[in-house]
Amino acid sequence: MKAVKTLIVLADDAAARFVLNEGVGKGLREGTSVSAREFAQDEVEYGDRPGRSAAGPGGMAKHGFDPHQSADEAARARFAARIAEALEREWHDQQPDRLILASAPKMLGVLRGVIGTGPRAALAAELPKDLVNIPLRDLEGHLSGVLAL
Repeated sequence: MKAVKTLIVLADDAAARFVLNEGVGKGLREGTSVSAREFAQDEVEYGDRPGRSAAGPGGMAKHGFDPHQSADEAARARFAARIAEALEREWHDQQPDRLILASAPKMLGVLRGVIGTGPRAALAAELPKDLVNIPLRDLEGHLSGVLAL
């Protein structure tokens, strides 16, 4: 029987981590991480008009935000788009069977709307918890209800 591989996204408004479980008894393995600070320069260079954001490194695609969004909401939406891009790369590289999203509640709501169709179809669980700063060795206890380790 093939082991079920699960990709776990841990995110908040400032950082995201990708953690992989390759099946029961395999534990957790730390993957890549992204930080909102990594994209701060792109935002200054390409997204300097209020309510706009650069979607990619070249600033080719721009996305407008609701003028009624607060600065925090706009920043959250921009970072969620970056997390979704990183998730697509991880999804392609790792080829998992399932996805678990564990995120601060406000970020979780935004992530739901921006993740791609492949990961979305494999979404097995959502945890409205900010676990991004929990050490890898302590994550198992937080995930036991949604992941057999």
